[in-house]
Amino acid sequence: MKRLCYFVNSDWYFDLHWTERAVAARDAGYEIHIISHFIGEEIIKKFKTLGFICHNVSLVAQSFNIFVFFRAFLNARKIIKEINPDLLHCITLKPCLIGGVNARRSNSPVVISFVGLGRIFLYNTVPMRILRALTVLVYKYIAGNKRSVFIFEHDKDRRKISRLVGIDYHKTIVIEGAGINQDIYKFSIEKKHEIPIVLFASRMLWSKGLGDLIEAKKILRQKNIHFVLNVAGILAEDDKDAIPLELIHHWHHEGLINWLGRSSNVYELIQKSNIVALPSIYPEGVPRLLLEASSVGRACIAYDTGGCDSLIIHNYNGLIVKSNSAQELAVELEYLLKNPQIRLEMGANGRKRVKELFSSILVINKTLQIYKDTIGC
Repeated sequence: MKRLCYFVNSDWYFDLHWTERAVAARDAGYEIHIISHFIGEEIIKKFKTLGFICHNVSLVAQSFNIFVFFRAFLNARKIIKEINPDLLHCITLKPCLIGGVNARRSNSPVVISFVGLGRIFLYNTVPMRILRALTVLVYKYIAGNKRSVFIFEHDKDRRKISRLVGIDYHKTIVIEGAGINQDIYKFSIEKKHEIPIVLFASRMLWSKGLGDLIEAKKILRQKNIHFVLNVAGILAEDDKDAIPLELIHHWHHEGLINWLGRSSNVYELIQKSNIVALPSIYPEGVPRLLLEASSVGRACIAYDTGGCDSLIIHNYNGLIVKSNSAQELAVELEYLLKNPQIRLEMGANGRKRVKELFSSILVINKTLQIYKDTIGC
């Protein structure tokens, strides 16, 4: 049995975005190993039930401490050597750098997944520019491994990294996000509410766009245009980009948002919504929220960044707005709020677009083929 090892920074992230693909790989005959920073026992128990073998690594996702990173490098190298995988699949920045370097040194097959470029490619502070330059140098080293393959979630990232790193085009491929199972995320006609409901569900980071969405709500409220802004998501207390919980509670008490906290059923929240919004400036992959919303048949509004506009086509299945423009966001949001029939048409188009390009079966089949081709190199 071939050993397939996933290396990812966060257990919850793998659970949310990659479990379906890992199960498909298991069913295709692979022994599945997962290296991650496991925080609690709940996800480990779930993975063990699925037949996955879990390995805990001392990796801190948001830390820029070089000593912490080096300790994680040594820890991960030891684990990878013990597993001795037939294929290593690295996901998110630090695992890609650590796993990619180890694979280059041993000339072993490795898949490097860019699930968005992350904040290191977002900010232009001096420290970030230095880290970005070092990251590009490491990726150039990794690309020297003839048995490496680079996967991107959309063509913007593929072009940017290919240009910066100089990766051979035949070693890169686009797989459109995590995919969505449309048998689970079923289409439904939006419910009529006396006051329309807009949903924002994401990590509570400023770069995800909640601040701009609240500014847009204030603008529309002055025009006597009202909507309920449901906000659900994961707090990121140790992140410098985090929105303080005290401010979230303040917005809630001011009636600017309806704070729902962390939700285990975003699907249900989407079903209850009329519009789904994600005005993110974060260098995204293809956001899962927009995938789920499109599959359910909800019109979406998003900024023109990351993978948002690889899924959302302006005036087809949603609206794309210029980044960092709360004023324009308010204008486009007003249009959707006032045109329920347009929303219905966009929702139907979103469902169709997901079926054609973003369904989980398409993503799974492409991923398994890459595994087969890479191991056979």
